[in-house]
This record gives sequence, structure tokens and C-alpha cells, in this order.
Amino acid sequence: MDNNGFCASERGFTLIEMMVVIVLMAVMLGLALPSFNGLVERYRVEAMAKALMASIADARAEAARRGVKVTMQQRTGCQGRDWSCGWETLVGSGDAAEFLKRQDPDGRVSIEKGAAGAMSFDPMGYSTGPGRFRLRPAGSADSSNIVAVCLALGGRMRLVKGDGPCS
Repeated sequence: MDNNGFCASERGFTLIEMMVVIVLMAVMLGLALPSFNGLVERYRVEAMAKALMASIADARAEAARRGVKVTMQQRTGCQGRDWSCGWETLVGSGDAAEFLKRQDPDGRVSIEKGAAGAMSFDPMGYSTGPGRFRLRPAGSADSSNIVAVCLALGGRMRLVKGDGPCS
């Protein structure tokens, strides 16, 4: 024991050892962060694709349950084939339209429908035409995070990863 009451052989880290470990961890984090961002973007796009598929399934089910046509359309603010502003599911048209569901947009995901305009489902659950939605991270040119939601005339849906065809 020394004069202060401490054992001379106490173990611990020196300041230099701790600084080296912190620098190494910062370098490793810097290398891992870009790949982690791609993973987060991919999950964000897939989450919006699943929300879109759930809305389509709900619209088909509601059309069959009520025995009337149910329509999904892009929310105001979007034009043409752009559905990035979110979408609405409604029964009826004009002032008598009843809103069933509204999907809020995720500004970090870009959604583009294959053909401009709304999509409808008749009381048998058939769509007015086949549909294809292309979802990708907003502002990203990386094609690895693109997802497509494919809808057949009979209402069958598929999630296609990548920018491949729906067929």
C-alpha cells in the first residue's frame, strides 16, 4: 500500500487507452452508417408498400361488404401518376362521398402509379384495371430500394422487389 491507502497494483484504463478505443469505435461507426441508412430506407419503402396493399385489400373487402363501388384516389396535392401525397378510400362520389380511410404521406417515400387516375373496385372485388405502383426513397437514384405493388384485375396483389415487371 502507498501513503494514500491504495494498492500499487490497481488495474484500470489509462486516458490514452480510453481515447484509442473511442477513436476506433468512431471509425467503425462511420464505416457502418452508410449501409445502415440503406437498410432504413428499404424498410421505410416496404412499410409504405404494405400500407398501400392493406388499403387496397380494405377497399376490395368494403366493396364486397357494401355491394357498391369503392374508389381509391390520391389525396389533393398530387397530380397525374404521383401518389406521394397519400391516398383516400371512399364510397360514392361528389358531395355524397363517404371517406373510409385516409393514408398520410411519408415525404421520404416517392409513390408513382403506373397509370394516372383513381382505381375502383366493384362489388365482386374486381378492379377497374390492373395497377402497378412503384415506390422508392424520395430523391434517391439507388435502384436497389425500389419496390413495386402489382395488382391484377381479379384483385390479386404481389410485392415485387426491384424495378422488374409485374407479369
